[in-house]
Amino acid sequence: MRKRLVEVQYLRATITQEQRDSFGAMVASTIRQIETAQFPARSGIRFPQNGCLSCPHLGLCLGKQDMVDARLIRRPGGDLGWLDELHY
Repeated sequence: MRKRLVEVQYLRATITQEQRDSFGAMVASTIRQIETAQFPARSGIRFPQNGCLSCPHLGLCLGKQDMVDARLIRRPGGDLGWLDELHY
């Protein structure tokens, strides 16, 4: 709800040292990303009703193979045989 006057609320809370450290790590990571101009696509910024329009992983999270196939570009010449040697 929008109000004409700003209303400030002060709420008491306590956090653990682990939560402080986690927040500090997140802030440090964000600073590094800003300083190196790394701005990954985020859904919901320009297209809040259709975040998938700007997502670099379109279809993967939804399990929609047809979307993945439409966006995936395979170029000849790459040797992917080493992938068969990976063990899970």
